[in-house]
Amino acid sequence: MRLVKFIVFLVILSVAGQAFGQSSSELKRRKESLTREIEMLNRSLNQTSSSKRLSLKQIKTLTAQINLREQKINTINSEVRLLDNQISDNTNTVHSLQSQLSQLKKEYAAMVLFAFRNQSSYGKLMFIFASSDFNQAYKRLKYLQQFSAYRKKQAQYIEGTKKELNHKIVELDENKREKTHLLSDQEKEKITLGSEKNKTSRVLSGLSQQEKQ
Repeated sequence: MRLVKFIVFLVILSVAGQAFGQSSSELKRRKESLTREIEMLNRSLNQTSSSKRLSLKQIKTLTAQINLREQKINTINSEVRLLDNQISDNTNTVHSLQSQLSQLKKEYAAMVLFAFRNQSSYGKLMFIFASSDFNQAYKRLKYLQQFSAYRKKQAQYIEGTKKELNHKIVELDENKREKTHLLSDQEKEKITLGSEKNKTSRVLSGLSQQEKQ
């Protein structure tokens, strides 16, 4: 039953990981698309800026660029929120696996101790004959027969839990690094956005002066 629960647990983690991967990929594609659009507008803006006279086209281009920049910042916000959820899920999973691994090791240590105490044929017979009735003796006999195979499965189960724990710790570290990188990008985008808004104000002011002249 414990093994079945563990397998179900791994399946759920796998499905959740795929869902996260798909959403994350969609956001990354969206961000890359916005970056390309911003770069195109920037090239267009550089061309119009080479003209001595300011134009409404510059205003429109700057406004579009600002809108795209704000969309990009919102997309980064979505990525950060998604990563926060993943970090929370992975943290809970790591704690759960650590607790599970600790319990498994205790159970395995008890089994090893039992096996050591009853490793001789005499010890096994005494364990069976110490039963309170025939039914218990039969159960103990079957238990001894299955004990060796079960102990091997328990050892494999421990190794599987260790691997899954290590995998989740690595994934958690990657999530945290990616979040740090995203927050840094977000800060840069906000600074650029502020610069673009100031530039738009200057262009509007210059255009207003042209109209007066």
